[in-house]
Order: sequence, then structure tokens, then C-alpha cells
Amino acid sequence: MKTEIIINKEKKQVIKICDSPKMFKKEMYIYKKRLPFTPKLIDNDGKNTLMLEYIEGTPLMDLAQPNFAKITELFINLHSLESKNGKCICHYDNNPKNYLFAEGKYYMLDFSEWVYDYPETDLIHFLLFWASAYNSVKFKHVFEQVISTYKAKRMINPLEWELMIPEIILRFDSRRIEFGKKQTHPDIAENREILRDII
Repeated sequence: MKTEIIINKEKKQVIKICDSPKMFKKEMYIYKKRLPFTPKLIDNDGKNTLMLEYIEGTPLMDLAQPNFAKITELFINLHSLESKNGKCICHYDNNPKNYLFAEGKYYMLDFSEWVYDYPETDLIHFLLFWASAYNSVKFKHVFEQVISTYKAKRMINPLEWELMIPEIILRFDSRRIEFGKKQTHPDIAENREILRDII
């Protein structure tokens, strides 16, 4: 069984039927925290079904100019929630479709894959999507905006960043192949070099 999502725009509700008890528990853990940048949890059946607030927003990729400083604040807030063995809560599934802009605010969706990990994991994975979509001039600006905003509030470990990049790129590329997404932008290689320049 795959996760099923039923949207009722009139009632402003989303029914999410999770494909496993583990996924349900992971989603519930985050939504119970009632974070200001996630949909509100309306109800649940205690087993596999969540009822969430429907947010009628625009996906990040459809925005002409996403505010990456504001989006980075979502990561700062999420990563600051709690830590376990030196690791923090990471969203992990950083596909731009899991981020919406609505009524002047940015939202983070879908916490079925969140993990305790180093914050660099989230930032690198999120930036890889934009490295595949933007030209090098635009990506460099995005990269600098994300890193400077994050560093103003939380630390980024340059060594962890450098060590993690190859593994995260491998995971990113594998998932892109799995979901039939082609890496066609001519500046991908250059953008990935920019991504390595964290210092």
C-alpha cells in the first residue's frame, strides 16, 4: 500500500493515510508539536490516518523568486527543536514540492522520512535541488543566502559538510533516477563545485 492523500478544499482538510505504522508515528511526532510552519493537525485515528489543515499555497519551484532566507529559517527552527546524540531533527525529504508559500508564509510538509542527523544533511540535500534547476550565477546567490542566514543562528561544521557531500549527492542522484528525473541543466557540475565551498 502506498501513502494515499485525499484533499478536501471546501473543508480545508487533507486526509493522509500512511503506508506503515512507522510513517504514521513519525508524522504524528512532528505535527503534535504544532509548529508555526507546518499544517495544523486536526485529527487522527491513532493507527495510520492523519487529518491535516489544507494549505492552498504555491510550491517553491513555481515561485519566480523564492525568499531563501525565509526558507532557511524553517530549517533553523526545525533543527533547533531537539537533539539526540549530537544530531537534530532533519526533514530529510527536501524536494521543493514539500515546501509551500501561502499568505506571506513558507510551510514545510511531509515528515514521513525525518531523521535525527547532522543539520548539514538537510542543507546540502535541499541545495542540490536548486543546483539542478538554476544557472550558476543564480545558484551561487541562493547558496550564499542559505548559508549566511543559517550561520547567523546556528553553526555549520565545514568538515562534516565536506565529508557528507559525496554520500548525499549519491543518494540524491539515485533517487532522481528512481523517480525518472533527468539531470539536464548545463550548470549542474559547476553548481556542485559551488556547493562544496562552505568556508
